[in-house]
Amino acid sequence: MFMSRAAMSLFTKRLRPRMLANNNPRDDACLPPALRHITTSSLLQPMRSLCKYNHVHFHFTAGSASSSSSSSSVTSSAATTTSSLSLVVRYFSSSSQWDAEYQGRLARRNKNIRLHPEGHGQHILPGNFVIKKHPKTGAERKVFLEHALGYFWAFKDLSLTDRKPILSNEAIIPASEAENFPSLKGLINLNNEVVDLPDFFMRNNRSKDANAQCTLVAISSKEFGARLLPSWVDPFEKALCNTVDNTNRYEVVRITINEGRIDRWLHPFILSGTKKKIRVEDHSKTLLYYGDAEEMRDMMRMHNMYTGYVFLVDGIGRVRWAGSGEGSDDEVQSMIKFATELTTQLPSRLPPPKRLPSARVGKKLPLV
Repeated sequence: MFMSRAAMSLFTKRLRPRMLANNNPRDDACLPPALRHITTSSLLQPMRSLCKYNHVHFHFTAGSASSSSSSSSVTSSAATTTSSLSLVVRYFSSSSQWDAEYQGRLARRNKNIRLHPEGHGQHILPGNFVIKKHPKTGAERKVFLEHALGYFWAFKDLSLTDRKPILSNEAIIPASEAENFPSLKGLINLNNEVVDLPDFFMRNNRSKDANAQCTLVAISSKEFGARLLPSWVDPFEKALCNTVDNTNRYEVVRITINEGRIDRWLHPFILSGTKKKIRVEDHSKTLLYYGDAEEMRDMMRMHNMYTGYVFLVDGIGRVRWAGSGEGSDDEVQSMIKFATELTTQLPSRLPPPKRLPSARVGKKLPLV
């Protein structure tokens, strides 16, 4: 089952610390009124059952709760537990809803992106889950990514994949199989203009011709990943963008994803710092995004945020090639070759229409 961010935050920040702190669960004025009288023993077993049937795994550690001898207090505790548990259940999506959302997000993943066989990315499910098998019983369950692989799984993944969780495509993705670049709204360029993707890639393609232009999209979330992108971007610009004939046919769009509220508050400082690193002529094509981009990253299989990713997008916003990490000489040459092929496969022009014979000027018409 999928647990929303609000539910996870409620449990990890409020309920579980209270259960672990002491055996006086009534000293909890910070909780909502309906949750203030939940005891450790009354909440523990229902939550275990809830997590069991919905494939969510937690470790509960709590002291034994004191029991009441009076029947009235037992009845009151049971009623409070039932009403309070119903409130907790509302924070969880139903199993059917999660199954539908899971299948939908799985279908929206780009099937043409090649994942490294040694990386963790091939095992990550939508919603940042992985399947974990019990060592004794062999039973499988969905576990949160950080709980299963540890909070430093991304660094280990970089080591296993040589900083390339996505392998470069060995050929251009056929047009019949190519998928559109995911939608992402509310990006801000260095000129403080708001743009949306993938419309931004097609802003100069008035003819809506797939072969009219090719865009290299370079994406990073951390400084380490941003340092790897010039190995792709610089040769691409030198070979294709810095010539007079190709000025409007090739371009590079840099995207920096900043997830978290603190990054949004620090937008003026991030904007000024990024401007110092980017040439003035590229400010309009350097985009900053603030917010949750988990769904977009999942669709493009960008699970590891500590590396850089590059994509070739054709004139109508379809992803035709992908790569990651630091580009080798062979990979960069292949990328430039594929970009050239994407813009040279121009459709044959239709022959000009035949001119219809017209009457000569001054010709006399027969009298009726």
